[in-house]
Amino acid sequence: MAPSPVTGLAGKRRGPVAVWLLTLITFGIYGLVWYYKINREARDMGSGTSPGTSLLAITLGAFIIVPPFVSIYNTGERIAASQRNAGIAPTCNPLVGLLLWVFVFSTGSVYYQAEMNKIWDYYGNPQEGSAVQVASSQPQGVGYQQQALGYQPDQGHAQPDYQQQGYQQQQQDYPQEQGYPQQGNYPGQ
Repeated sequence: MAPSPVTGLAGKRRGPVAVWLLTLITFGIYGLVWYYKINREARDMGSGTSPGTSLLAITLGAFIIVPPFVSIYNTGERIAASQRNAGIAPTCNPLVGLLLWVFVFSTGSVYYQAEMNKIWDYYGNPQEGSAVQVASSQPQGVGYQQQALGYQPDQGHAQPDYQQQGYQQQQQDYPQEQGYPQQGNYPGQ
């Protein structure tokens, strides 16, 4: 099935190094806010889940040890999917982001923000929250579908210069047979 255009919301273009420095200066508080916002922007671009769940995984999930790593990796996948939905080649590698986060002083935030900035550059740096066209990679036959402009669901499928007949009226034109037809009445036997 061919992808159809849907509407997403533009995010904010941030300086990647500024994100990392502000995280250090605020003892990680800005990093948590940024992490929530970047996951929300990915969700608004049509790829991702609840940004609150992602944030919960890197905060309280740290007590279980595994959830932060999974969440950071999945955030990279969401950014790549957002790039794909925007119509640009997905260059975000979630493994690189995870390794930078773990082994290089949490610089995964620099990498992830630089990758998100590629999306906003592609759209010409629109104002945060403005509508942008997203080429959905999801099949439109299943789940929620955005209504087309001018669609009126209560009008039915009326066509000009075409006389429509109801099903009951068409059914009355045919004689009702009682029982099943004999086996020899089928064509091709």
